[in-house]
Amino acid sequence: MTSTIESARQIQEQLVSIRRHLHIYPELNFAEYETSKFAAEKLTEMGFEVRAQGGNTGLVADLGQGDITVAIRCDMDAMPIAELNRAVFTSQKPGVMHACGHDANLTCALGAAKLLSEMDLKGRIRIIVQPGEHESGKPGATTMIEAGALEGVTAILGLHVDATVPTNKVGIVMGAVLPSSQKFSITFADASGEDVTDLSLAASKIVCALYQIPKSLNTSSDQVSVVVESMQIDPAGTDSQITGSVKTYSPESRQQVQEQINAIASGGKSNATVKFEEGAAPAVNSAPVTAIMNNAAVDLIGAANVLSIKRKSWNYQFLLFTEHVPGSMIYLGAEIAASRRIHQTATFDIDENCLFVGAAVLAETAARLLKGF
Repeated sequence: MTSTIESARQIQEQLVSIRRHLHIYPELNFAEYETSKFAAEKLTEMGFEVRAQGGNTGLVADLGQGDITVAIRCDMDAMPIAELNRAVFTSQKPGVMHACGHDANLTCALGAAKLLSEMDLKGRIRIIVQPGEHESGKPGATTMIEAGALEGVTAILGLHVDATVPTNKVGIVMGAVLPSSQKFSITFADASGEDVTDLSLAASKIVCALYQIPKSLNTSSDQVSVVVESMQIDPAGTDSQITGSVKTYSPESRQQVQEQINAIASGGKSNATVKFEEGAAPAVNSAPVTAIMNNAAVDLIGAANVLSIKRKSWNYQFLLFTEHVPGSMIYLGAEIAASRRIHQTATFDIDENCLFVGAAVLAETAARLLKGF
């Protein structure tokens, strides 16, 4: 599977030119007017139908048609930091620079769009260019979602450069990336005849059993979490209650936890009733999308160059999208050899040789997703 990586390699010089243009002209969150205009022009040239959507600068661009729509989301804002690097593409805007790599993120998304526009695809590709990653107030992702950027989307992909990972390597977070949360309450009804001590003991046993649920399901606490938030024992026996919350990563585990809580409540106290918060959506299962992204990366650059990594704070806003549709994010190795740079500092920079790799992995993953998953 070399065609996509080779096609990406052929546009590497174009990607470098795009990234440097974006780096020279950085713009702050929700004020990315020229950046948005530049991206819109590039996408239009590729044949995408581009529309403004989300705040004053957000963009949504579609190409193709079909029952499956795969979105590629990127950010584009810079930071209020004065750049100290000395290069031909140093920021020309005093006090503002791309100190986290969003210029490269947008470049890779545009590169993927270019590669996909030249493929024979059976489905729709959507590019979501999001403002306000370094948000002040409402997150840019929320702005885009509320504007309808995810309407009809089947799966979503993202990318963020990582200057701590060697170039030509990528990191992928395996499995679902965001848990769903649901409140619950256990109420002891009509317990006026109960001894307060006995009632307290029964409630305490229930609390202990609740915390044992992950172990009883033979899973780790970072996959299933049960937290007791309060235990109130009413001496009159008419208003005794345990409240808590459940976090799970799949509809199946959510159902199992609910069954366990019901069993614990009925076994610990015959008149205990359980109520779960209504309307809590089950966790979106991103594991299938992540597996396809992982396999695509392995085929393109080799298994030795694909790392399984832990979640990072950089993907917080991307995770807001995956509350609604399955998605996966790649961390693109961009370390400058012998000169590692730190994100969000005045000397941040990347090894631009990473750009075609990021574009290739995004494009190949999207193409595979259009075939179904």
